Amino acid sequence: MKIVGYADFNGRTLEAQIEVAKEIGLDEFILRYVDDNNILDSEVNVKELSKELKFNRLGIYAIDPLIFSNDITEDVFEKYEKAIALSNELRVSNVVFRLPKINNVINEYEEIAKLINPLVELARKNNKVLLIEHKNITTSNIAYILKKVNSKNLEVIFSPSDAILNNDSPLAGYRVLKTDFNLFIANDIDSINNPELLGYGRVDIIDIFKRMRRDKYRGNVMIDENFVNLYNNEEIKKVPLIKKLFQRKSLFDKYMEGYALRLFPDNKEKVPTLCDIYQNQIKIIKIVFNQ
Repeated sequence: MKIVGYADFNGRTLEAQIEVAKEIGLDEFILRYVDDNNILDSEVNVKELSKELKFNRLGIYAIDPLIFSNDITEDVFEKYEKAIALSNELRVSNVVFRLPKINNVINEYEEIAKLINPLVELARKNNKVLLIEHKNITTSNIAYILKKVNSKNLEVIFSPSDAILNNDSPLAGYRVLKTDFNLFIANDIDSINNPELLGYGRVDIIDIFKRMRRDKYRGNVMIDENFVNLYNNEEIKKVPLIKKLFQRKSLFDKYMEGYALRLFPDNKEKVPTLCDIYQNQIKIIKIVFNQ
């Protein structure tokens, strides 16, 4: 089992991403930026990168070309084609794939297949796996597409929190998709859909972990990127003027207090950093899966 994730929250240079990956304890990271450029628009010194990764005992799990489009066009296909070619250069096995918005998968599948089928065939020829991002796609739609395509070169990144946000049951989603993913996001969310430490939110993550252990899950686990979004959310750091008069705290301050109580029970005044949170989550993942 490998623990993977995005590592660009303290900087988008390759050096910064390698440093973060080492600090929080990732085995491999997902590459989407080089400096401030999308990976598709970047020039990567493959030889030098390979040397740095080997020295730091790290790997790149996937390329994420950050393609967000509801249109099925030649331009979208060419971007994924470029991502697969880049993954060959970097000797990376996986490419993150985002489906267009789907309203009725049965009625729309013929159109969706115009993008998926040639991409899956291209992935097959290059021995790559396209990883469907779970966001904004229901479990039933993902299952339908995977069954239709029926290829080992197309998988899903299973995310329990995204299942809830799509009005699905994470447990039901796990049962339906458990043979179709080798990357699982260990995540949890609270009552207002912000990220929560594992086991403290409304995802029944403990039950899912039990089922994964029972099923002898041998895939990989990804850390929850949404903590980065929380830390970068300026809105929740604001305190309305009327509350300032009564020395009220921002929502962000309350989150930090809650995290501190759980992470540092003997030092509740300490403000958790993103690295603190991810180190804690990775520690839990390793305990769960006996790593």
